Amino acid sequence: MSTTGIYGLSGSGIDVDSMVKVGMLSKQNQYDKMYKEEVKNEWKKEAYSDLYSSLNTFNQSTLSNYKMSATTSPMLAKSASEGIVTATANADAAQMSHTVKVTSLSTNAYLQTNDTGITRKSTNESSINLKDLLYDADELKEQEEKYNAMSADESQKAAISFTISDGKSDDGNTVTKTISISYDELFGSSQTLNDLATKIKNSGVNIQASYDSVNDSFSLYQKTGGSANQINLSVGTSGTTETNVRSRQLLNSLNLASVTTDQTTGEQSLTDLAQFNTTYLTPETIGASGTDGEAVIDGKKYTTTSSKLTVGNVSYTLGGVGSTTVSVSQDTDKLVENVKQFVTDYNKIIDALNTKYYEKQYSDYGVLTKSQENQMTEEQVKKWNEKAKSGLLYHDQQLGKIISSMREALYTPVEGTDSSYNTMMSLGISSSTDQGHIKLDEDKLKKALAADPNAVRNVFAASGDTTKTVDGVTTTTTDYNKEGVMNRISDALFSNLKTLKSYAGDSSETSDGSTLGTLIEQLKTKMSDFKTQMDAFESTLYDKYDAMETAIQQLSVQMGYITG
Repeated sequence: MSTTGIYGLSGSGIDVDSMVKVGMLSKQNQYDKMYKEEVKNEWKKEAYSDLYSSLNTFNQSTLSNYKMSATTSPMLAKSASEGIVTATANADAAQMSHTVKVTSLSTNAYLQTNDTGITRKSTNESSINLKDLLYDADELKEQEEKYNAMSADESQKAAISFTISDGKSDDGNTVTKTISISYDELFGSSQTLNDLATKIKNSGVNIQASYDSVNDSFSLYQKTGGSANQINLSVGTSGTTETNVRSRQLLNSLNLASVTTDQTTGEQSLTDLAQFNTTYLTPETIGASGTDGEAVIDGKKYTTTSSKLTVGNVSYTLGGVGSTTVSVSQDTDKLVENVKQFVTDYNKIIDALNTKYYEKQYSDYGVLTKSQENQMTEEQVKKWNEKAKSGLLYHDQQLGKIISSMREALYTPVEGTDSSYNTMMSLGISSSTDQGHIKLDEDKLKKALAADPNAVRNVFAASGDTTKTVDGVTTTTTDYNKEGVMNRISDALFSNLKTLKSYAGDSSETSDGSTLGTLIEQLKTKMSDFKTQMDAFESTLYDKYDAMETAIQQLSVQMGYITG
């Protein structure tokens, strides 16, 4: 738009806006050139960040799995009697048979209301209010009158108080907590058996408490098994006589019994616990302990507080009393599946890299300017940009280096092994295309494993580390030729990703200090400065045409006067 907004009054017939637009063409072309360069670099940065992300995920997640001994040397542990013992073995377990004799199973301390059920002094046999367990109708009326006469401070004092402990272990981890119920909670809030269970659960002891309203049963369960992990309920004599008596009465009303398990049949039975004395008040404790699991493995006795035992890299789960054998061998089927999965994962990443490296370029499709985009539909712009972005990494030097290093790592023999199976080819892995796509010959792999069970582990995951001591100083270096294929690929990716991050960053964010990010930021600044210059130049052009129009108009007036 012109600076004065009105042209043509002089009768010159000049289209000033068109003249200014023509005058700005050179400047606009310069700006468009910078804009296209900036957008092209943004696209490249985005392409590099996608490449970085996929390679980093492959290196940190996928590839690391194939360095693990559980993947390269899976073992199979089979029990002759899985009702007695089941087992799993890790990669370092010896291939042999183990004798196992289970003499006892671990149990958890477990208390629950016996067949008598919960005792209530109230005539309301279904009530779960604690006060109905403690008082009959006359007593309750009397106690509520006392409560109503209490001050606010008195009502907060303990009406019920006992301690609960989760064991007497030697490691100092025993937790003992006091469970208190105030007069206000007992009479004002009418606390229930559910509230009592919640207080115990939230106290911090390792004990689960619950009330089963359907069967009218209260239970306490020690979460950890073994003889050192217990459930102990104690009432002392430090409080008032009334509090001590009512606390004992409350616990007695639960009629708790210990749940015991027959080690041979697995059947459970109840053994009633002693009741607290409510006449002669002395410190008392009732409770129960769990039992330790015990097994003799290859002649040596082991104990456990759970059903689990790990001996010699074999994990045993004890299921019943008796004797059996556990045979450990290599899990060949699992290992073959793992190698097949590696071939799939490797092909997926190498094919993706090759697709980018050889992606077709469309030289007739470049970055669109804003003016060009405004003349096209959204769908047309989208399709145009798809072709314009194609081939951004075509024959990219850094990408080519990554592909080359991965292929070299795959096919270079692993030195330092005492086996002729020291290459991927010897394990049945070979190229299926000239771009690095690989395939697996399963029969060849199985033959290699039969001859050398450690073949995959050595070729895949050998560390290649060598240690040298000079003048008392020990240094560790990595020998590429002795390194396993997974470590070679990982090291190569780590190095190339570092270079890639320095050049293009690890995201599309431009303010990341990367070379490409800095270039984009500089271009944006240059464009902003140039846009300011363009606006100033445009204003100058309009000012000139303003002056010209004014001069023509004045000349027209003068001529009219002369000819007048």
